Amino acid sequence: MKKPFVFALLLLSLLYSKSYSQVIKDPIGPVFYAYASQNINYPVGAIRGSIYGRVYASFEVNSTGKIKNVNVIYPLVSQKVSKSLGFENEIVSGLSKIPQLNHVEAGKYILPIAFVYKNMYYGDVNYPTNRISEDYFSKDFKFLQEIQITARSDQYRSLRPYSNVPPMSRQIVEY
Repeated sequence: MKKPFVFALLLLSLLYSKSYSQVIKDPIGPVFYAYASQNINYPVGAIRGSIYGRVYASFEVNSTGKIKNVNVIYPLVSQKVSKSLGFENEIVSGLSKIPQLNHVEAGKYILPIAFVYKNMYYGDVNYPTNRISEDYFSKDFKFLQEIQITARSDQYRSLRPYSNVPPMSRQIVEY
């Protein structure tokens, strides 16, 4: 009975010390990713339309550690489509909720966000295949690890106007 308890404590202490050291060495790391994946939601409009895709957001961390100038840089869609799908709004509001970061990591970043859609009616899991063009690669921006946000077609079933059947899934780059 004592062995599993001691093993669990040892494992937790190793995990805690590792994550704590990563926070010190990489302030944009685990804390940032945890808050980003928690605060960025899959937009309701995209769930209703069965839309998925990889969206790239750029932002800056200023000298005080505050995130500012959040923009969606890829894929570029019309303002009307952007408003109805809601990806840009969710990303901007989600990143603005992240608490102040360490000022050491001041700079410009690009965050890829994979919006994965599980269409329960058709039995599909749609992973985004779109990638950013090399035109966006710049020495000014640091690329971060991708975060994944997942939604299911049955989440907002009652909001579909005529039927509970979701439309066929489409990737955002088809707009």
